[in-house]
Amino acid sequence: MAQNLSLKQTRPNAARENEEGRTGEPLPTLLLVYRSSSFFRFGKHLRAALEGVLSTATAYFGFRQAHLVLLRGNRKPIYLQAGQSGDRSGEPCLAYFERKREAPLLAGLYPAASTNLPMILRAGDPVGVIELGVFHQDPDQARALLNKAIPLARHIADLIQDSLLRSQKQPNLRRLAVWLETVSAISSTLDIKQVLHLVTQLAADLLRGRCSIVLLEEETGILIPEVAVGAYDPVLKKKFKALRGQPPFPAISRAIKTQRPVVVTPENMDEMVPPDLAQTFELHWSVFAPILIRGRAVGIMQVDRPPHPSALPGTPFSQEEIEIIAAMAKETGIALENAQLVQALEQKEQLLHHLVNKIITAQEDERKRVAGDIHDGVIQALLGMWYRLQRLTSQLESIRPQDLAQELARLRDDIGRQIQDIRRIIYNLRPLVLDNYGLVPAMQAYIESLRGEQGPAIEMVTEGTERRLPLNVEITLYRILQEALANAIKHARANRVKVRLVMGENSVTLEVTDDGLGFTPPPNSRAQANKHLGLASIEERVLLLGGTCQIHSRPGHGTAVLVNIPLSGSEQKAMTKPPLAMP
Repeated sequence: MAQNLSLKQTRPNAARENEEGRTGEPLPTLLLVYRSSSFFRFGKHLRAALEGVLSTATAYFGFRQAHLVLLRGNRKPIYLQAGQSGDRSGEPCLAYFERKREAPLLAGLYPAASTNLPMILRAGDPVGVIELGVFHQDPDQARALLNKAIPLARHIADLIQDSLLRSQKQPNLRRLAVWLETVSAISSTLDIKQVLHLVTQLAADLLRGRCSIVLLEEETGILIPEVAVGAYDPVLKKKFKALRGQPPFPAISRAIKTQRPVVVTPENMDEMVPPDLAQTFELHWSVFAPILIRGRAVGIMQVDRPPHPSALPGTPFSQEEIEIIAAMAKETGIALENAQLVQALEQKEQLLHHLVNKIITAQEDERKRVAGDIHDGVIQALLGMWYRLQRLTSQLESIRPQDLAQELARLRDDIGRQIQDIRRIIYNLRPLVLDNYGLVPAMQAYIESLRGEQGPAIEMVTEGTERRLPLNVEITLYRILQEALANAIKHARANRVKVRLVMGENSVTLEVTDDGLGFTPPPNSRAQANKHLGLASIEERVLLLGGTCQIHSRPGHGTAVLVNIPLSGSEQKAMTKPPLAMP
């Protein structure tokens, strides 16, 4: 292992030396380190079982080599290895683990991806740790391999645990330890892939069977096979993945409807599971437990016991085991919800980062535009008029009165045009008509400014009692209108746009609909993709006022932006002032 895993700490990539196979691609290596203050005996049966797990890692999971180091209190470390290479080059690294026993052990080896799992051997003992590291692989592929290896590490922990608790005849403690480890595992990582692999392996080992988790597509309810453990059969794995896109069968449908575990026995198998699936997966005794988030089924945890190698049928599940499966499915739902909340928070943070960048860029562009308008337009015109006045001042005695009158008239007209330009610049920064006359006149004036020979036909209709709204509501709706019309004109290339403003008693609604190109909205109707930052800014403006925003679109069928902003009682009192009449 010393040839594969560098112990140098001088550079982070030292552990990823250029070891390659015949294809020229890196060959991944798996390293597992178990560390606990508890001592357990290491007999030949445990050795054979652990070597079998390492062989599974190299036979089915794509690792060139798999290494396991066991640290038992102050005893000498134990080293096991499996892989395509028969050398025992990892044994010299035991000196490193003997010397460095503080956590984390793998930090100095710089794996491409790593994690750790909690482990409990006996009541009252500190929680042990199994550390996993994947080497000789790029980070993205290493993380994928790491998630696949987590069930192997969990199985190693269970084998060690079984060897200790079986000799002590404490099966109840075994189950208690699994519960503690399940809670610890769910709380120790926010990576949902890791959680799903951990829970399925824990259930499979605890209940002596196979376990799989199938998620449900949110809109259609079709099956999305996520993870299955307990049978490392490549053919069976392909059959499991082939479930993707299939509709729920009766056992799953009943579990979703009742939100309780459904037990499938040889007697009701034909009624609950399609015959081809029952035969493919050799189902005999199975439990289908719903995974719930806020009362809604998002997936199914299935635990089954295949027939014994001696051709005997699987063992029935006890009522206690069924309740355990239901509780583990419940914990999985909590973990999924937590992961979704964290993912949404991360996406929100990323979106806000992009929006801040957009705001800063827009501010700088606006400043540049205003500076250009003033410098190239107003300043140049004023300089020209200043030179003309200088000339007139020097020629007052010789110039004819009628020529002086004409030049002054031209200067008057030029000054008037510059006043209009300055007003235009100010209006673009902050529309005075919005402050002076209210939302409806400001929106009508803005729409009128967009109408042109090549522009789209824009229609505006208003409903309800026209009145002044709170200033923050008016400016928000005005900016939303600007953004929505800009998207319809620039991006959607719409021919017709309809603007509908409804002033209700307790809320105000703005709807902008176009017949443009349309697009596929991001998931959950959240405009979080970088290319939809304009729509995202609309959503953020609405959320700041406690409103709602809906964006409906399909490629080739246009886009509809619908926002609704509530009006509190105090705000309604502020709206009693009628709008000023337009001059």
